[in-house]
Amino acid sequence: MTLNLAKAALLVVDVQNGFVNAGSAPVVPVVVDLTERWAASGRPIILTRYLNYTGSPYERLIGWRALYDSPDTDLVDELLPYTEHPNASVLDKTVYTALTHEGVELLRELNVTDLVICGIATDACVLKTALDAFEMDFTPWVIRDAVASNATRHPAREIHESALLLISRLVGAGQVIDADTVRNALAGATAA
Repeated sequence: MTLNLAKAALLVVDVQNGFVNAGSAPVVPVVVDLTERWAASGRPIILTRYLNYTGSPYERLIGWRALYDSPDTDLVDELLPYTEHPNASVLDKTVYTALTHEGVELLRELNVTDLVICGIATDACVLKTALDAFEMDFTPWVIRDAVASNATRHPAREIHESALLLISRLVGAGQVIDADTVRNALAGATAA
C-alpha cells in the first residue's frame, strides 16, 4: 500500500504544552517540520487539542488530573501559526481519539481517505486514533519518529515502542512509516 497524498490529511495529535516532557520533547521539532512542509503543499492539516474536565474518566479511573486549561492545553508555540493557516483546522476533544463525531465529520468534509498521524502520545491518543481510523475505513499512517510517549510512571521509550508494536500488529506493519517517507512523498508531489 502507498500513501495517497491526494486524499491525505496531516493529523497532528495533541502537541500541547501539558504533554511535552523529556520523553516527548524530541519529536516536537519533527512534528513542526512536517507541519511546515505539509502546509506548504496546500494539503489539509488537523491539529487536535485534548481538554480534560472535572469528573472525567481520566480523573475517576486512572487518577490523572492535568490539562484542564491554558497554558497546558495550548498547542506548543511553534505550531500556533498553523492554527491560522487556510488549510488547517483545530479540533478539540475530551477523549483519546481524534475520530470523534466532529472529527469524522471534518474528515468527510475534507474528502480525505488517508490520515498521516504524528504527535503525542503514541500509547494513548495516537494509538486510539490509528485503531479508530482503521476500523472506520480510513487509512492511518503513523510516523514512528514523529510520535512519542510522555509516560512518567513507566519508561517512555519502552511504552512508545510497545504502542508502535501494537499499531503494527493491529493496523499493519506497513502503516508505520518514518518522517523521511513523508518528506520524500511531499517533495515528489511538489516536483510532479
